[in-house]
Amino acid sequence: MKEFLKLDNKLNLELKIKPLSPLCIKLSKEEKEGEESKSSTYSTILVTEQGETKANNTGELELDTRKGEIYIPGSTLKGLFRDRFTTMYKDNSFVKNLFGYTEGNSEDEKARKSRIFLQDAFFFENEKRKNFYDIDKIKDSNKNEAIKEFVSSRSITPIDHFSSKAVAPLKFEYTTEDFRTEIFLNNMSDFKELQGIYFIIRDSINGEIRIGNSKTRGFGQIEFEVSDLRYSVFYGKEENFKKFEQFFEIDEEKSTKIADKYLEKVMKLKTEYKKVDIKDPNEFIKALFSEVK
Repeated sequence: MKEFLKLDNKLNLELKIKPLSPLCIKLSKEEKEGEESKSSTYSTILVTEQGETKANNTGELELDTRKGEIYIPGSTLKGLFRDRFTTMYKDNSFVKNLFGYTEGNSEDEKARKSRIFLQDAFFFENEKRKNFYDIDKIKDSNKNEAIKEFVSSRSITPIDHFSSKAVAPLKFEYTTEDFRTEIFLNNMSDFKELQGIYFIIRDSINGEIRIGNSKTRGFGQIEFEVSDLRYSVFYGKEENFKKFEQFFEIDEEKSTKIADKYLEKVMKLKTEYKKVDIKDPNEFIKALFSEVK
């Protein structure tokens, strides 16, 4: 616990999530155990306050009591990042140290808290988020016009693998809006963790990242963009960051200072170094990967 509470540095990375194909995020199990599906041929998108949905014979929703915002759970994103880190790094202890783990079988392997936290992702544009709380759009308790504004649907007719015959058509709700998430990372050792995150950003640009449901049906391809990156340098721990200082500027408003000394100096990545170009990486990315073996 003492090791977890000790803070040598911290990273705050804001990512923009751009859907390159329709994005379908839904509950892993929409009905409670023992209940029959009220709309087995209609797959609804995940919102912060799940309600009841029911489709008619034409496939249109005639009942929708959902409230709140469309979002991507942080657990979904963290699962994606953990899977990619596990694939990239053969050192399992590094991945476990970063993402945490429960107690193992041996007495020596005690539970460890995660050092990386991924927030739930909501719409990138705050103005669009306000629509979900517009009284005129949510006043009808049986029909949520706010959700409908940002959601489209697509029908797919599956083929039964045994009979090779078409079964009842499925209708999927999806969105193509951009999302925003934040990553908080404590106590980076040698920026290896940040390198891993940039590898995932690279993979998304290469079209290798999909999230959500029905990925095999063409849903869920996304691309990450760096919107903001801030690194907190604490007093007496400045040495490791010196080689990156030229790419950052001080955020005086968020920094903590006594007299002429910074207890916590918050450095934000300059705008010209935020773009990730695989073919022509900027100088910050070159410096970040200069020690990669």
